[in-house]
Amino acid sequence: MSALAVVAGLTIGAPARAADEFGTITREGIALQYHRVAKAVTPVKGTGATRSDFDGDGRDDLAASGDPFETSLPQYPTGVVVVRYSSAPQVDYFFGVLSSEGGCGCFGTALAAGDFNGDGYDDLVIGDSDEVDPRNKTHAGGVWVIPGSASGLVVGAAGHFNQSSPNVQGEPESYDRFGGALATGDINGDGRDDLAIGAYGEAIGDKADAGSVYVLFGGSGGLTATGSQYLQQDQAAVPGSAERNDHFGFSLAIGTVNNNRYADLVIGAPHENDGTSWDGSGMVTLMWGSASGVSTTGATSVTGAAVHPATGDEFTIAWYLGETLAIGDVNGDGLGEVIAGAPSAQTPHITGGLIAAFTGRSGGLSASAVKIITQRTAGVPGDPEAEDRFGGSLAVGDVTGDGRADVLVGVPGEDIGSTDSAGMITLLKGSSSGLTGTGAQGFDQNHSVVPGSAERGDKFGASVALLNLNGTGALDAVVASTGEEVASDTAGYPSGSIASFFGSSGGLVPQTTSWSGASLRTDRAWPQRFGLRIAGPQSGGSFY
Repeated sequence: MSALAVVAGLTIGAPARAADEFGTITREGIALQYHRVAKAVTPVKGTGATRSDFDGDGRDDLAASGDPFETSLPQYPTGVVVVRYSSAPQVDYFFGVLSSEGGCGCFGTALAAGDFNGDGYDDLVIGDSDEVDPRNKTHAGGVWVIPGSASGLVVGAAGHFNQSSPNVQGEPESYDRFGGALATGDINGDGRDDLAIGAYGEAIGDKADAGSVYVLFGGSGGLTATGSQYLQQDQAAVPGSAERNDHFGFSLAIGTVNNNRYADLVIGAPHENDGTSWDGSGMVTLMWGSASGVSTTGATSVTGAAVHPATGDEFTIAWYLGETLAIGDVNGDGLGEVIAGAPSAQTPHITGGLIAAFTGRSGGLSASAVKIITQRTAGVPGDPEAEDRFGGSLAVGDVTGDGRADVLVGVPGEDIGSTDSAGMITLLKGSSSGLTGTGAQGFDQNHSVVPGSAERGDKFGASVALLNLNGTGALDAVVASTGEEVASDTAGYPSGSIASFFGSSGGLVPQTTSWSGASLRTDRAWPQRFGLRIAGPQSGGSFY
């Protein structure tokens, strides 16, 4: 077991009840438990763009989910989300509540942050893909939206949406997985973020698990379902057709691809054409933003089979393209590249993994305008092996401060020496010629500065995010090891940990600080597998 360094002053033991605020709120018949623990802080200020700044101080706050363990709560929790602020003097814990109908521990299945009312404070979205709908008792899923403020998240103002909410289309059915994927961005160009919600288990007619996407829009009063949009592949505006097990909406991303004021929506359907082609599977769909929301014209899509020629190798095959997604201007031309992960790709090793970088262009996605990156690409660190799952997590943003987006790739199954699934991350740097392996960086937990050490099943890189942690402008990285066991853990019950890296002109600089689930333990709960999801612009895809 490794002993993880924890930022001085951030370790939380079992606080006295006097410092313990606890309560439950109910919206639409669904309960949310919350727990606030006071913490001494020195308020800070930062500069540059932020992505999860709930307290508005110019530095991002860290919201991450995990499994609740050894809990002392009035109602049995289905997951825990922990929020650590840079200035607000507390740590917040949010817990789902297990319905009398039972269900899985899926609270925190997806996390995202966005400013839905334009007040300068990011709001937190928590997805629970197995939440039980009180109206018809189906395990259809739901999302919570908690607004930010100068004092942190305002739980008393939290909102809730599911498929039974007013103005939300569709009928809740068990295993729709509403809230299984999330993405935020300003689709209609009004200066407020909007929210895309994946329901990748939605049945379309008699086609089980075909999948759908819901889009809710920001407004002066926050996120609203009024005027919301519903997208699925049997609609004329959406490429393809709804088929059983497509899982349309399994992953989502919002960003500007064609350099206008409207952010665009990208949707992954990783099981499209599964079993019907020898050359690849999965599909990525791009739908344009407009003043009225997601446009009903001009959508484009590319399949895993269509990008096979771009791999340059007969045995490199993009299976399940679109399991992970992100958007960013990698070459600095003002047009955003769509980055699609296929961690189950053959490279030629089974589930070696690849990413596809589709060039930003006004014509949309094209299989002839794509670069394929694997661990066999020149300059990319690591040894290509089966089960590496290169692309298992993705984050895109400017780490080096050169005005071009860089791509952070999680490789949670990477073997480090003889240590299975210890995991690693790779930073691919943006350039005028697009994404290449030139100058790429790789880190694992055997690096002399990165906390911990590479151990079997740590899965370093299981989830990643690029955030503004130190307030200097260039984005920084947070990287989860969901299988990390620390000194106080029972064997087989990992607390998990998150490590930090600062951005710089040369790339990522590892820090000695980290936060484990054990360091965030209180007398209410002990988060385990901490870092399953980390709040940022998008969230979804497979868990590792």
